[in-house]
Amino acid sequence: MWRNVARLYARTEWIMMLDVDFAICTDVRGRFKRALETESEFRDLAKSGGAAFVIPAFEYVTQEDGKDWKNFPGSKQGLMELVNSRKIAMFHQSWAPGHNSTDYEQYYTAQPGEVYRVTTYQKSYEPYVIMRRNGPPWCDERFVGYGGNKAACLFSIYLSGINFYVLPDDFLIHQSHAYAEQTRKNERKVNKQVYEDFRKELCIQQIDQSLRANTLHTNANYNLREECMKTIGVAEIVLERFLKNEAGQEI
Repeated sequence: MWRNVARLYARTEWIMMLDVDFAICTDVRGRFKRALETESEFRDLAKSGGAAFVIPAFEYVTQEDGKDWKNFPGSKQGLMELVNSRKIAMFHQSWAPGHNSTDYEQYYTAQPGEVYRVTTYQKSYEPYVIMRRNGPPWCDERFVGYGGNKAACLFSIYLSGINFYVLPDDFLIHQSHAYAEQTRKNERKVNKQVYEDFRKELCIQQIDQSLRANTLHTNANYNLREECMKTIGVAEIVLERFLKNEAGQEI
């Protein structure tokens, strides 16, 4: 809910989806603004409305090192020194599906300004992104507590036809703090099923609308076709509805 509230009250064309325990370590806003003002492929991509921009997330390997944001690196060069010395790594590397689609190896070698597309999206991917305030779907509010809510929001954005592109010069670092582990474990268990139900429901809803509009086959719905066919139960329900529709029965 709070992501939607923040977005509702935002007064800028672009917004960042960010958790409160992350530090923005570089001049993301200034660099992004300058890129939008410069004639380039990046500006065309941004203006197209079909892109959300990922800011790679990191955390300190030793949690004690990550408590004070004032000690965090302020440049990619400084970040890479810590990566190479194995003091900093991908955020939540113990749960790789959450962020590995960002392709950190490509990020490490990307040249300044060399934005690249995420090509291995999967349902658990939950990066921090910059996106337009108006246009992308809003976050579903059925989730309570920890787990699944951000992945669900990004899933709906991806299904809408928006693709993710990684900013090569910027990054975020998690500020270490204690977690209520048992509470998180319980909430994660419940929200895992909520997320599965949400994905199935959203896929059926979006495919149904696309079939009615005869747009399911279009490039704009590529993400919808590819991702929803991986969701258990969706293909069977869609086929049943399609056959009923062909037979002239009410869907």
